Amino acid sequence: MADNITLSAGVRQNLLSLQQTSDLIQTTQNRLATGKKVNTALDNPGNFFTSQALQNRASDLNGLLDAIGQAQQTLAAADQGITSITKLVESAKSIAKQAQQAPGAGSTTYNALSVSGDPTNETLGTVTGTGLGATLGSGNGGNLVITVGSTDYTVALVDGDDITSIVNKINAVTGSGGANLVQASDASGQLKLDAVNADVDFSINASSDDVTSAALGLTEGAAHNSTSLLDNIGAGATLTIAVNGGASNVITFGTGAGEVSTLAELQTKLNGIAGITGTATNTSFAVNVASSTSQNSLTVNASSAGLATALGLSSQSNSLQGTGTVGAPNSTRTSLESDFNNIISQIDTLAGDASYNGKNLLSGDDLKVVFNETGTSSLTISGVSFNSTGLGLSAVGSGTFQNNANIDGVISQLDGALTTLRTQASKFGSSLTTVQTRQDFTKNLITTLQTGADSLVLADTNLEGANLLALQTRQSLSSTALSLSAQADRAVLRLFGG
Repeated sequence: MADNITLSAGVRQNLLSLQQTSDLIQTTQNRLATGKKVNTALDNPGNFFTSQALQNRASDLNGLLDAIGQAQQTLAAADQGITSITKLVESAKSIAKQAQQAPGAGSTTYNALSVSGDPTNETLGTVTGTGLGATLGSGNGGNLVITVGSTDYTVALVDGDDITSIVNKINAVTGSGGANLVQASDASGQLKLDAVNADVDFSINASSDDVTSAALGLTEGAAHNSTSLLDNIGAGATLTIAVNGGASNVITFGTGAGEVSTLAELQTKLNGIAGITGTATNTSFAVNVASSTSQNSLTVNASSAGLATALGLSSQSNSLQGTGTVGAPNSTRTSLESDFNNIISQIDTLAGDASYNGKNLLSGDDLKVVFNETGTSSLTISGVSFNSTGLGLSAVGSGTFQNNANIDGVISQLDGALTTLRTQASKFGSSLTTVQTRQDFTKNLITTLQTGADSLVLADTNLEGANLLALQTRQSLSSTALSLSAQADRAVLRLFGG
């Protein structure tokens, strides 16, 4: 075609070499201008995308550094709060000790305590004759047989025995002068028979002289039974009594050694317990603590509802705490109470103010610190409640510092709070060390990632500069070679006389 230009092989070869050199110069100049040997994925896909991934991770970690730094500040705020609260607790302890050194109040008196009831479940068998006059009368003498349990007791009576004689004869056999089981007495001219204790059941045996029985007004064969505590509650029930927070005194009901089966035996047991006075009769049950006892308290607990009912108690579990009336208070101690309560109030306020960026580790907030870009590495720092309640402290009531024992209790609570504060300060310190270590690690890892990414794409400017100089020389030589090739082609014109 007319528009096609034919070049000689030499010119075309030199032209191609010159074009390649120009392309290389352009590439080298671009590397020098950008400082990178890989600017796009076309330059080197492997290096380009690997470098980009490393840079992206470095960028993500760099974002986490801000959150880690904020976590450090939150921990620092909590640590400052603990330090300040510790000083307040130490100050409160100093005030309590000052109160102990001040003169004490006047003597304290305590109110008396009593747990009482009205027993109705222990009764004695009894019978009163109806027909006896002044004497048995002529022809009325004969044997009176009293059966107690399974044993018969025979009392021989004669004509003319009066009420006094009859009473004495019965008692000589079964009463205080005899077996001490059934006691006879004069009930306004009538014969009266009573069981001596709650374990005795008795009757007038049918083998008695019928005339004599009739003369005394007694019915043969009728049972006169006693009812005991055990009949109502059964064996194995227990009554537990504790005085002034001391050891529990356990009274067991039953017929075994050391056990109680009657109110009389219960009375003996009560009298053996130190610190109380007690009564246990058919008409009253009471356990008392005297008002002179310091810090008096009393608990009387029945193991079963049946025992509580048998003793006439209003409740199965009875617990009383005495109160003391303090003498004239010492003004210095009263003033120190006010100072102490002010410090307790300041502890609550300070704990509430120890927050940073909405997080307060001293008010129960938890703090989670994330260390890697995927969130799989983290540290959760548990918050605590370090107000006065959380530390086991509270304001003291009026008159508390008037008693040294009360102050000892307050000091013990303060010592416990100091131990808690110091332990938690150590825990927060350990967490802060962990966060700082991870922060340093993250910074170094970011540097490593960025260095690795740069090594894949950055150009060696010294090398590229030398390459450019060499290419410029090659370009000059290529231009000269092209010119020489063109001159060789013009030699053809001389054949035509040109």
